[in-house]
Amino acid sequence: MNQTNEDHFDWGTDLMRKAEIYLNSKDYGKFWFGQGSMASDTSAEVDLSGTDVVGYSLVSDMAGGPFFRNEDGTLSTVHVKDAFTNYDGLSRKLRVRYDTPSYGGFSLATSVGTQVVPETTDVTVWDMAVRYNETYDAFKVSAALAFSKPGGSNSIYDGSVSILHLDTGLSLTLAAGYSDKETVDGRYGYVKVGYQADIFDVGKTAFSVDAYFGKDIAGKGSESDSFGAQIVQNLDYLQTELYLGARTYSLDQETADLQDSFAVLGGARIKF
Repeated sequence: MNQTNEDHFDWGTDLMRKAEIYLNSKDYGKFWFGQGSMASDTSAEVDLSGTDVVGYSLVSDMAGGPFFRNEDGTLSTVHVKDAFTNYDGLSRKLRVRYDTPSYGGFSLATSVGTQVVPETTDVTVWDMAVRYNETYDAFKVSAALAFSKPGGSNSIYDGSVSILHLDTGLSLTLAAGYSDKETVDGRYGYVKVGYQADIFDVGKTAFSVDAYFGKDIAGKGSESDSFGAQIVQNLDYLQTELYLGARTYSLDQETADLQDSFAVLGGARIKF
């Protein structure tokens, strides 16, 4: 939603997220068929902070629909989501995918498919990704690195890594991505520092702050900056997370002067 469609919401953009079957073997890996995640999906979103429900590398998820305002208060033509992306691979497609078994914490995946939701493109896309998950004496480490071909001559490179110190609850998360288009190359870097503690008996409390720095995403010469803070309270018995987050969005362009934007998001997620 944005400032011009307060009485209308577009619920039909992604009516079908997944419709798939898979075969899973401990010795031979996992085969996927149907509408679902490509191999590179979530490769830029590895996050062990415990606050990713309300803030992670795709910072526009909190408030991507609204338009930035010009300095005179009028609406620009630039959505927040136009200036903030995490180049997280190829998302979900109608595809065939294969994941290898895990060897020493490492696994490989590749897929080929085409878009059918929200509209059919008849463009064949493919990708590959490597993932790592391992727990040591005092640390848990997760990482992913992906290469994607979304069609034409464009290529996407992205990755993320997150380290959690199990004894103190401190965590560090990093993500970055690069898209080499013919007209302009976009890139970004993301960093998050988190802390988890047993403050209440009901479950862990997680805190985090993060920063996003993008260049040439909304157009050549543009710079996108975002800073956020998050808190999540787990209610273990109810399988619920209570969350609250706040974030700033700043976009500098050579062709326009835009006001900064500010967003707050709160809610609960129940898993069952």
